[in-house]
Amino acid sequence: MMPFPRFRYPLNALLVFCVLSILVSSACCDEIDLKNKKILVVMGYHEDYPWHEETRVGIESVLSTAQLNYFYMDTKRNLADGEAKAKEAFELYQALKPDAVIAAEDNVQSMFVVPYLMNKVKTPVIFCGVNDDATKYGYPAKNVTGILEKKHYRESISLLQLISPMVKKIAVLYRETPSNRTNIAQLEKEAKLYKAEISEFVRIENEHQLVTALADLQLRADALLVLNLSGTPAKSGSPLSSEEVINLVNRYWGKPTLGVSAWEVEAGLLCAVAKLGQEQGAVAARMAVELMSGTDIELLPITQNRNGHRVINVGIAEQLGLKLKPIALIGAELVK
Repeated sequence: MMPFPRFRYPLNALLVFCVLSILVSSACCDEIDLKNKKILVVMGYHEDYPWHEETRVGIESVLSTAQLNYFYMDTKRNLADGEAKAKEAFELYQALKPDAVIAAEDNVQSMFVVPYLMNKVKTPVIFCGVNDDATKYGYPAKNVTGILEKKHYRESISLLQLISPMVKKIAVLYRETPSNRTNIAQLEKEAKLYKAEISEFVRIENEHQLVTALADLQLRADALLVLNLSGTPAKSGSPLSSEEVINLVNRYWGKPTLGVSAWEVEAGLLCAVAKLGQEQGAVAARMAVELMSGTDIELLPITQNRNGHRVINVGIAEQLGLKLKPIALIGAELVK
């Protein structure tokens, strides 16, 4: 198979995103001068976490001329210190006195927004990257709205079966995290809509359990859905990166895998219909501009992501001996 060029985003998705960014940015500039506006962005995980990098691109496509201040709570690698980091974030909020707050991920809502900001300050808060039901946090609130993050599981499974029609049973690997609890809830709710059976959920707490599970599942599953395993403790006790975990999966599994993010496929999973962090960031930023312009928060109801794109790792397909049919390649980003 001839090698394919690697694009971070497929041309059609990139073109649409760029056009939307220009339109949104132009509209923002017409409505409000952003140069003197301060926005505090509180991210739930670490700075180089790929999803946050995507979200940041979306935010900055709208708010590039504003004064953006980022704070990272690092709860993916260190959940135990989350409340202490939330306190630090609030201290930064008090010192900064921002015109708006963008809060990304579920942990930021439960540890920072709800205890410190929701219905307690006048500053508008816009959430993004939230997997759970917004009502869990009491949203919408007097000063809180935002965009939910839903995974494209059904579409990802359909893509996997276009690539590998023999896939009938899919096991799910996960770590016990707030985000994964909501991911599992979505999978259980939607399971009857899938064209393949979600045969079992396997909880992983460390590298040894991961390797053991991969051996145990060989005869029971045709493929794996890997829910974010970033931060899984290695044998040394240090947290594994997402790339390191996926490398372990590929070393011991040898069958199709799927995820829900482009960076997971780039790291070595076979395929995904990927959600877009850029969409999350751009929508949240746009809401921030509307609220700073004086729009009533009741006119900006909670929304959720709509867009996704196919991502296929052709290098992994080659290793698995899978021939990619033209129908699977339509609109797909190909990485290797």
